[in-house]
Amino acid sequence: MEYKVVTPAEPNYPKKLKERLGKDAPGKLYYNGPLEFLDKFTFTTISSDKPVGAGIRAFWDPLFTIMEYEMNHISGWYSVVETEMFMRALFTGYTRIKTNKKYHNFVTLFSAKGLAKESYEDFLLYRFYPPFDKIPVRDEYFRRAENGELLMLSITEPDVGRQLRRNIMERNFISCALADLVYIPHAPKGSKTYVLAKRVLNAGIPVFTVTRELLIENRVHEWAPEFDCLHKLDVAGYNRKTIKDLLEKQGAKLYVPSEPQKEIIPDNILSPNNNRFDKPLQYDIPLPKIPMVKEPSQRNISFGKKRHK
Repeated sequence: MEYKVVTPAEPNYPKKLKERLGKDAPGKLYYNGPLEFLDKFTFTTISSDKPVGAGIRAFWDPLFTIMEYEMNHISGWYSVVETEMFMRALFTGYTRIKTNKKYHNFVTLFSAKGLAKESYEDFLLYRFYPPFDKIPVRDEYFRRAENGELLMLSITEPDVGRQLRRNIMERNFISCALADLVYIPHAPKGSKTYVLAKRVLNAGIPVFTVTRELLIENRVHEWAPEFDCLHKLDVAGYNRKTIKDLLEKQGAKLYVPSEPQKEIIPDNILSPNNNRFDKPLQYDIPLPKIPMVKEPSQRNISFGKKRHK
């Protein structure tokens, strides 16, 4: 992949990195795409890769509100929870992806590989593995990549083609340092995500998790007591009702469409045509047909005689 390099001495270097990390900010940031995405309100989701199903259900509760705000989503998009978020990051509630040729949700891909070895195609194909290769949003991601509407970042030396542990750990932390708000729903004690959570807290970066009440309501503690580790670190818990105040305190703005919106289910927004944004897809729902049988096909029931030896 072709890429550019930006250093702390240049004016377009992300301000949050310099303000939060000072001399510890990465000396080089490699990128391809619109670097100005990082100037928008940025949100990152980081999670361990082994949450229980009930934990994922609790994880989604605050996102029902979060998805109604305009933002740039940034992550390595690697774990199960991160992939769940990746599949929906382009959508804001039930509104259209594109309104008056202006996007309201953006996505930044943060690779742990070097950009001389990484490509949009490789990155996206890995995230859209079967059965996710059939969902409509896949086409929109590839379209944005082709049109230069995705940002790809890396702090790894360009010729490194492997995801090394130290590069993954540093990539995740820099994702948090670039974000206005960090969401960590699951971080078992001793995991890489748990170590990251402590580092984020020490750096003073705003971070939150799900509330204890949500975990209890979804009976998560019965299956995975480690979900409480973040609360013991004093990471604040939020749900779909309380997260609104935190988002607006950090500077997020609620998405307000500039034209009347039509309800469109996100998974059905995209069409195979090039004019996918011109009009919503139309569906003809057939009326159910009730089978009518005038006469029974079998008038009596008979059983064969049993033969006893």
